[in-house]
Amino acid sequence: MLTSARPAISCWYPRCSGAARTSRHRLMSSASPNFSAGSDVAALTSSLEPLISRPGGKWTLARGGEALERSFKFKTFGKTWDFMTAVSLQCKLKNHHPEWSNVYNTTFIRWTTHSPKGLSEKDISLAAICDDLAKAFGELPSADDAASCSTPQSDNVLDRVVSSAGDCCAPKK
Repeated sequence: MLTSARPAISCWYPRCSGAARTSRHRLMSSASPNFSAGSDVAALTSSLEPLISRPGGKWTLARGGEALERSFKFKTFGKTWDFMTAVSLQCKLKNHHPEWSNVYNTTFIRWTTHSPKGLSEKDISLAAICDDLAKAFGELPSADDAASCSTPQSDNVLDRVVSSAGDCCAPKK
């Protein structure tokens, strides 16, 4: 359980084994949440834990613990666009926006707060909303956990999304 102001985050990747799991664990556990100034650390920690803890949590702390990020993959571009539209409506309601990109059936989302800098209640709340919306729109099971154990993630967001997106130009079978 996360208890301190800058708690250590543990992770578990069931599809990883041996050195790959150990290496990925070291990479992930080095990041601690860095909450926005004035945040209720205890409440945010409690809300954050299910989003990043393994098994079940799919979000990753990024940018020195100041951001949450993950990819979402759907069967078609249409489903992906519907998901993004639903997320954008929530952004409008909450007056907050993500850093995101889309390639065919994959959307990459990063939540962070720029002022005051760090993770905020809005970031964590909207990440949870994204998970619920993704489930409602038929998110496909992801192999990201297994792939990320052996392959370092690109720092270039677009490259990461492009490499995990489906082939939009292949003829339908």
